[in-house]
Amino acid sequence: MTAVRPPPGWGVHLPTALETRVRAVCPHQPGGPWPSARALTAALGAGARRSGPPRTVGAGRGLPLITGQPLLWAGVDLELECHAHPSGVVESDLVAPPWDELVTAAAAEEEWWELVDAVLAAVDARHGAVLDGEALDIAEPSAALLGARLRRHLGVLVGEHLAGAAGAAAVGYRSLPRSGLVLLLR
Repeated sequence: MTAVRPPPGWGVHLPTALETRVRAVCPHQPGGPWPSARALTAALGAGARRSGPPRTVGAGRGLPLITGQPLLWAGVDLELECHAHPSGVVESDLVAPPWDELVTAAAAEEEWWELVDAVLAAVDARHGAVLDGEALDIAEPSAALLGARLRRHLGVLVGEHLAGAAGAAAVGYRSLPRSGLVLLLR
């Protein structure tokens, strides 16, 4: 099998087929601002703009079950979504086209990770993953379970305190300074 080289200005190739999804688990305080509103504000501040009407499903009071906002950023169609879990946490997702399309359309990898970091910081993300649509375990990762998560996902987002626990199973590809998370790639 021939390794796929990333285009100039991009240091990694992630083999996503259907979509590139950055999923993160974030806390929510009842009565506090919705994570979706904070994520949207951060994305707009990082250069995205709304490209369609928002959508929300819920009871009309309290935290919605799901919210979504289509965005356009650097010529790339994105979707910002938040899902409420019965446990009280919220999953915040930044959905982009497959990696091959993302790197062709967007200007530079650094700008992509700055957008991701801004959204993750805005929702106070605790951990997450870069994946191709599969589900995210909302439980806080531990050093013992980190290997299993790395085998399951393309990349795992963890706090700096946990990044070293991956050992030889992963490389710390990128630190995201605003959110305090590290992207580990297998």
